[in-house]
Amino acid sequence: MSDFLRNLRSSHNKNTSSPRRNLDGHYYPHNDRRKTQDRRSNYSENLESLWVCLQDLLPQIVDNSSTLTLYLQKKLAENDLLIEAKIRQHNAISHFFDNLNKIFSEDFFVPSSDNRSKATASYTSGTHYTKDDILTIIRTMRKKGATFAIIADYLKEKGIPTFSGRGDWHAQTIHRLCK
Repeated sequence: MSDFLRNLRSSHNKNTSSPRRNLDGHYYPHNDRRKTQDRRSNYSENLESLWVCLQDLLPQIVDNSSTLTLYLQKKLAENDLLIEAKIRQHNAISHFFDNLNKIFSEDFFVPSSDNRSKATASYTSGTHYTKDDILTIIRTMRKKGATFAIIADYLKEKGIPTFSGRGDWHAQTIHRLCK
Protein backbone atom coordinates (compact mmCIF):
# COMPACT_ATOMS: atom_id res chain seq x y z
CA MET A 1 0.00 0.00 0.00
CA SER A 2 2.85 2.32 0.69
CA ASP A 3 4.03 1.83 -2.93
CA PHE A 4 0.61 2.90 -4.08
CA LEU A 5 0.71 6.08 -2.00
CA ARG A 6 4.19 6.89 -3.24
CA ASN A 7 3.07 6.42 -6.84
CA LEU A 8 0.07 8.56 -6.18
CA ARG A 9 2.15 11.38 -4.69
CA SER A 10 4.71 11.21 -7.42
CA SER A 11 2.05 11.29 -10.13
CA HIS A 12 0.66 14.51 -8.60
CA ASN A 13 4.00 16.20 -8.63
CA LYS A 14 4.88 15.20 -12.19
CA ASN A 15 3.64 17.34 -14.98
CA THR A 16 2.84 14.77 -17.69
CA SER A 17 1.86 15.57 -21.21
CA SER A 18 -0.71 12.72 -21.53
CA PRO A 19 -3.38 12.52 -18.84
CA ARG A 20 -3.58 8.71 -19.00
CA ARG A 21 -0.92 6.16 -18.52
CA ASN A 22 -0.51 3.29 -20.94
CA LEU A 23 -1.25 0.12 -18.98
CA ASP A 24 -1.00 -2.31 -21.90
CA GLY A 25 -4.40 -3.85 -21.20
CA HIS A 26 -3.66 -4.55 -17.53
CA TYR A 27 -5.10 -2.61 -14.67
CA TYR A 28 -2.41 -3.49 -12.20
CA PRO A 29 1.24 -2.98 -12.95
CA HIS A 30 2.93 -6.24 -13.82
CA ASN A 31 5.04 -6.43 -10.66
CA ASP A 32 1.97 -5.92 -8.29
CA ARG A 33 -0.19 -8.72 -9.72
CA ARG A 34 -0.60 -11.87 -7.71
CA LYS A 35 0.41 -15.13 -9.24
CA THR A 36 -2.18 -17.78 -10.05
CA GLN A 37 -0.64 -20.18 -7.54
CA ASP A 38 -1.01 -17.67 -4.72
CA ARG A 39 -4.66 -17.01 -5.44
CA ARG A 40 -5.81 -20.64 -5.47
CA SER A 41 -3.74 -22.17 -2.74
CA ASN A 42 -6.52 -22.05 -0.04
CA TYR A 43 -9.34 -23.04 -2.37
CA SER A 44 -9.35 -26.77 -1.53
CA GLU A 45 -8.99 -26.10 2.20
CA ASN A 46 -11.95 -23.72 2.14
CA LEU A 47 -14.00 -26.25 0.21
CA GLU A 48 -13.28 -28.99 2.71
CA SER A 49 -14.20 -26.79 5.70
CA LEU A 50 -17.38 -25.76 3.94
CA TRP A 51 -18.26 -29.40 3.32
CA VAL A 52 -17.73 -30.26 7.02
CA CYS A 53 -19.97 -27.35 8.11
CA LEU A 54 -22.64 -28.40 5.64
CA GLN A 55 -22.57 -31.97 6.97
CA ASP A 56 -22.98 -30.64 10.52
CA LEU A 57 -25.90 -28.36 9.56
CA LEU A 58 -27.72 -30.81 7.29
CA PRO A 59 -29.61 -32.67 10.11
CA GLN A 60 -30.82 -29.35 11.53
CA ILE A 61 -32.00 -28.24 8.09
CA VAL A 62 -33.91 -31.52 7.66
CA ASP A 63 -35.54 -31.17 11.13
CA ASN A 64 -36.53 -27.57 10.47
CA SER A 65 -37.93 -28.49 7.06
CA SER A 66 -40.04 -31.31 8.51
CA THR A 67 -41.31 -29.03 11.31
CA LEU A 68 -42.21 -26.37 8.76
CA THR A 69 -44.01 -28.97 6.63
CA LEU A 70 -46.10 -30.14 9.61
CA TYR A 71 -46.97 -26.54 10.50
CA LEU A 72 -48.07 -25.79 6.94
CA GLN A 73 -50.21 -28.97 6.84
CA LYS A 74 -51.96 -27.89 10.07
CA LYS A 75 -52.61 -24.41 8.65
CA LEU A 76 -53.97 -25.95 5.46
CA ALA A 77 -56.36 -28.16 7.45
CA GLU A 78 -57.49 -25.13 9.50
CA ASN A 79 -58.10 -23.13 6.33
CA ASP A 80 -60.13 -26.00 4.85
CA LEU A 81 -62.32 -26.09 7.99
CA LEU A 82 -62.75 -22.34 7.85
CA ILE A 83 -63.77 -22.44 4.19
CA GLU A 84 -66.30 -25.21 4.89
CA ALA A 85 -67.76 -23.19 7.80
CA LYS A 86 -68.09 -20.10 5.60
CA ILE A 87 -69.83 -22.15 2.90
CA ARG A 88 -72.29 -23.53 5.48
CA GLN A 89 -72.87 -20.00 6.78
CA HIS A 90 -73.57 -18.63 3.30
CA ASN A 91 -75.90 -21.55 2.55
CA ALA A 92 -77.79 -20.95 5.80
CA ILE A 93 -78.18 -17.24 5.01
CA SER A 94 -79.36 -18.06 1.49
CA HIS A 95 -81.85 -20.60 2.88
CA PHE A 96 -83.11 -18.02 5.39
CA PHE A 97 -83.74 -15.40 2.71
CA ASP A 98 -85.36 -17.96 0.41
CA ASN A 99 -87.81 -18.88 3.18
CA LEU A 100 -88.39 -15.22 3.95
CA ASN A 101 -89.14 -14.60 0.28
CA LYS A 102 -91.65 -17.47 0.28
CA ILE A 103 -93.36 -16.03 3.34
CA PHE A 104 -93.72 -12.59 1.77
CA SER A 105 -94.78 -13.90 -1.61
CA GLU A 106 -97.60 -16.04 -0.17
CA ASP A 107 -100.58 -14.67 1.73
CA PHE A 108 -99.56 -15.65 5.25
CA PHE A 109 -100.40 -12.23 6.60
CA VAL A 110 -103.94 -11.15 7.35
CA PRO A 111 -104.60 -7.82 5.64
CA SER A 112 -104.34 -4.98 8.12
CA SER A 113 -106.75 -2.07 8.37
CA ASP A 114 -104.74 0.18 6.08
CA ASN A 115 -106.21 2.04 3.16
CA ARG A 116 -105.17 -0.42 0.48
CA SER A 117 -107.09 -3.27 2.02
CA LYS A 118 -110.17 -1.06 2.10
CA ALA A 119 -109.69 -0.17 -1.56
CA THR A 120 -109.56 -3.80 -2.57
CA ALA A 121 -112.52 -4.55 -0.31
CA SER A 122 -114.64 -1.99 -2.16
CA TYR A 123 -114.08 -3.86 -5.42
CA THR A 124 -114.67 -7.27 -3.89
CA SER A 125 -117.86 -6.19 -2.13
CA GLY A 126 -119.30 -5.06 -5.44
CA THR A 127 -119.07 -1.32 -4.77
CA HIS A 128 -117.39 0.07 -7.84
CA TYR A 129 -117.12 3.81 -8.32
CA THR A 130 -116.91 5.31 -11.77
CA LYS A 131 -114.87 8.40 -12.55
CA ASP A 132 -118.02 10.50 -12.69
CA ASP A 133 -119.12 9.25 -9.27
CA ILE A 134 -115.78 10.23 -7.74
CA LEU A 135 -115.78 13.66 -9.41
CA THR A 136 -119.35 14.24 -8.11
CA ILE A 137 -118.24 13.41 -4.56
CA ILE A 138 -115.26 15.78 -4.87
CA ARG A 139 -117.40 18.69 -6.25
CA THR A 140 -120.10 18.22 -3.63
CA MET A 141 -117.55 18.26 -0.79
CA ARG A 142 -115.83 21.32 -2.28
CA LYS A 143 -119.17 23.21 -2.40
CA LYS A 144 -119.65 22.41 1.30
CA GLY A 145 -116.21 24.00 2.01
CA ALA A 146 -114.03 20.90 2.47
CA THR A 147 -110.32 21.32 1.80
CA PHE A 148 -108.39 19.17 -0.67
CA ALA A 149 -106.71 17.26 2.19
CA ILE A 150 -110.07 16.51 3.87
CA ILE A 151 -111.48 15.22 0.57
CA ALA A 152 -108.41 12.99 0.04
CA ASP A 153 -108.75 11.59 3.59
CA TYR A 154 -112.49 10.96 3.03
CA LEU A 155 -111.82 9.01 -0.19
CA LYS A 156 -109.14 6.97 1.60
CA GLU A 157 -111.49 6.18 4.52
CA LYS A 158 -114.27 5.05 2.17
CA GLY A 159 -111.80 2.75 0.39
CA ILE A 160 -112.37 4.35 -2.96
CA PRO A 161 -109.42 3.46 -5.21
CA THR A 162 -107.63 6.01 -7.34
CA PHE A 163 -108.30 6.07 -11.08
CA SER A 164 -105.18 4.01 -11.76
CA GLY A 165 -105.96 1.60 -8.95
CA ARG A 166 -102.50 2.15 -7.45
CA GLY A 167 -101.44 4.44 -4.67
CA ASP A 168 -103.49 6.65 -2.37
CA TRP A 169 -105.46 9.84 -2.70
CA HIS A 170 -103.51 13.05 -2.04
CA ALA A 171 -104.58 16.66 -1.69
CA GLN A 172 -102.57 17.60 -4.76
CA THR A 173 -104.42 15.00 -6.84
CA ILE A 174 -107.78 16.42 -5.72
CA HIS A 175 -106.59 19.94 -6.56
CA ARG A 176 -105.64 18.87 -10.11
CA LEU A 177 -109.06 17.25 -10.60
CA CYS A 178 -110.88 20.42 -9.50
CA LYS A 179 -109.16 22.63 -12.09
